Amino acid sequence: MYQLVGNIAGKDLNLPLGRGRIRLGRGSRNDIDLEDRSISREHAELVVEEGRIRVLDLGSSNGTWVNGLRIRDMKELQPGDELRFGSRSFQLLSTDAPPPESDTLDTHPEMTLSLLAGKEEVSADIRIDWSDSQDALDLPGVFDQVLLRALTEAGQLMVLPRDLPEIFDEMLGIVERVAPARRILLLLNEEGEELPVIRAARPRGTAREKLVLSHTIIGHVLHERQTCLLNDVNLDPRFSAQDSVIQQNLRSAMVAPLFDNEQVIGLLYADNDDPRFRYNRDQLRAFSLLANLVAVKISNTRLLRARQEQERMEQEVAAAAQVQRTLLASHLPFLPDYQLLARQIPCFEVAGDLYDVTQLPDGRAMLVVGDVTGKGMGAAMLMSSIIAALRVLYQECADLATLAERLHRQILRSSDDIHFATMFLGQLDPFQHQLEYVNAGHNPPLLLCADRGCRSLPSTGLPMGLMPGATYSTRRIDLPVGALLCVFTDGIPEAMVREEFYGEQRLQACIEGMATRPLEEIIDAVVRDLRAFLGEHVLQDDVTMLLLRRQD
Repeated sequence: MYQLVGNIAGKDLNLPLGRGRIRLGRGSRNDIDLEDRSISREHAELVVEEGRIRVLDLGSSNGTWVNGLRIRDMKELQPGDELRFGSRSFQLLSTDAPPPESDTLDTHPEMTLSLLAGKEEVSADIRIDWSDSQDALDLPGVFDQVLLRALTEAGQLMVLPRDLPEIFDEMLGIVERVAPARRILLLLNEEGEELPVIRAARPRGTAREKLVLSHTIIGHVLHERQTCLLNDVNLDPRFSAQDSVIQQNLRSAMVAPLFDNEQVIGLLYADNDDPRFRYNRDQLRAFSLLANLVAVKISNTRLLRARQEQERMEQEVAAAAQVQRTLLASHLPFLPDYQLLARQIPCFEVAGDLYDVTQLPDGRAMLVVGDVTGKGMGAAMLMSSIIAALRVLYQECADLATLAERLHRQILRSSDDIHFATMFLGQLDPFQHQLEYVNAGHNPPLLLCADRGCRSLPSTGLPMGLMPGATYSTRRIDLPVGALLCVFTDGIPEAMVREEFYGEQRLQACIEGMATRPLEEIIDAVVRDLRAFLGEHVLQDDVTMLLLRRQD
């Protein structure tokens, strides 16, 4: 069947519901006696049948609410629904579902802070600046043995590693021993939220109750770092329309900023409905001091977790970079009558550029240079998958155009809509001294020949993975003695300083001036000239270059 789980006066309630009509209200004449002044003598009725439960409000003064909406007629209920009678909230569970075990709850739609409606404002009876609370230890008689023990516990908690839910729970327990309260709430500023969000509560059920404060109080606490004390708030006529204050019969309340010595990250709230009890200035200072300790611990924990997450990411990136370095050809194959050299300079720890040189069983060699769009881990992962796919396709595709189309389809399958790759695929026949190539939207490589000058190898197809149905044609060029082929990625010509690009013309001029020098010196000269162009600016994209020269 069903059960109601909630809290009244600090006591957890677990109310089994048998079949039939069950009347709830304040008084022994009801089937369920809820001893709370916000609940009417005959408040509501539950109708429990086989596989079905409904609720009806009996004309109560403060209303019956289901999932935040006040009901006027009979309302069908489902396990998990939140019911509020007056100011007291309950959760409806099936008997097979155990009640929550933790005293600290995550944010729930009912767990909200509201501002006092209209222009009416409520000021605090006593306000102290955050700095004044730091003098609390100097006030004789303020701290008795209970408080001293609480501060000792808080000090121990400050140095012990804890997850945030544990910190919330333990700190609220310490505050509870220092400031007797009907409920204590911890609220944190959250991105995208106008008001702080309730993140923890003591006792457990009170987190489901609304908290209403005025703009004035919120301003004092969040913006001026002041701790506020309010006495007899239920007698203030400006709260007359605010059921979540009046119906809780609050007599005394304290609100303190969660100030971590740099910024306010939220607020700490405590209230009491005992007419014989009032918070005083000394307790207000102690409450403010504990709120400061809570805030410092929360911020330190967040920083520690952020640092640990950063270290974890750095380790993962380092591992990914190592995998990339392993995939890239560290030793290029020996080709008779040819010199080969490749170099890559990543702008981050991992690169989206790739190159590969693989000698095929028949003596031909595959030359590949590619550039994956984007940067970071996404581009690096796609780059790694492309190299892995190439190593398989080399063995399966004798025809270069077929290899290009199959690689294109593989990239389409393994990438999202924003990642694709420009590719230069060259198949070198070192016996006939010919190069067959596919240029899939890549920067046109430069071919320098002593008797023909410098020319570029234009695109023969779209970037791979850009759109379905792309096809690729091949072209073939001769490589005379002394010919120098330079394949590069756009990190070189598109390097930019003050809206000026390094440009392909400057790259061509640099290579032409070094065309007869050793390949290592050519790449060194390009890198030096690129860095001279950038000056104090850093690379914004990966730089990759592959050089091939036919020897005399």
